[in-house]
Amino acid sequence: MTLGELFFLAAAYIIHYFTRKKMGMARYVIYKNQGWERTLPMEALKYTSVAVLTVLTLAILVAFVSRHKEKARLLAAMHAAMVFLTALYGAYTFLSSAEAMRAYYFISLMLGAAALVQIIKTGAALVLCGKNKNES
Repeated sequence: MTLGELFFLAAAYIIHYFTRKKMGMARYVIYKNQGWERTLPMEALKYTSVAVLTVLTLAILVAFVSRHKEKARLLAAMHAAMVFLTALYGAYTFLSSAEAMRAYYFISLMLGAAALVQIIKTGAALVLCGKNKNES
């Protein structure tokens, strides 16, 4: 799952880089942006996805904090990465726009997918670490 997360982050950077450097990629991104804006409610999707990822992050964070005795360093690092990626996704989604960045929707999608993978990974680690500690 970590490789998938790194793939999404690398894909966001690559899309951003080639959209600025190659005219063909910029044209394709503009074409897809216009198509998505015509067919999908992009504003509603933007707010909904940020809200869902934030609620999931907060739920897992509350579950982690409520277990005072089971704090492991790796689990704490995973939670820090989860909060960072969710905050990065939320900040990028709210502070940027399709007018300011051509590849806005693509990059937002990749950052959201990376944050979701981190949330799933952290939630699974929290559940599995809790089971191992309780079984002993």
